[in-house]
Amino acid sequence: MVLRAATASEIEVMRALERRAAQIYRAVGYDFCADGPIRDAAEHLRTIAMGVTFVAAADDGALAGFAMFEPMDGDAHLVEVDVDPPHQKKGLARRLIAAGEAWALAKGFDGMTLTTYRDVPWNAPYYRRLGYADFTPESARTGLLGTIEKEAAWGFAFAPRIAMRKQLK
Repeated sequence: MVLRAATASEIEVMRALERRAAQIYRAVGYDFCADGPIRDAAEHLRTIAMGVTFVAAADDGALAGFAMFEPMDGDAHLVEVDVDPPHQKKGLARRLIAAGEAWALAKGFDGMTLTTYRDVPWNAPYYRRLGYADFTPESARTGLLGTIEKEAAWGFAFAPRIAMRKQLK
């Protein structure tokens, strides 16, 4: 697998991959995630322009996963990470997140934030193993608070979601 920056021409492939990857949520009864909205093309374009999206490409060029990162409230923010089901549980998400953390450090960010489900094994417990900690965003974090509101509007607040942050340096 080669990790590299995504291009705008890959957005529809990433969107389809996100839908396939979301099916894993059925295993924990979170069908609303499997059936819920996925990131639209405009959001992908914004992240590519303002931040970076890393893709994992197989030798044949097929995308096996991606992770989106952008500046938010003075930190970098992990917007989305998805791995295609045949490539899950092989460390690919960890590699994509590490690439985003390296990008964030190179851009001068001290920390990385994300939002996730508290009780899903491959969500908050996984991120804790990567060094992220639960935190409550203060009112000055308008971008992160807006993200939380948007996720609630999508219906993702049916189960406990939390914000997490990792100090990068």
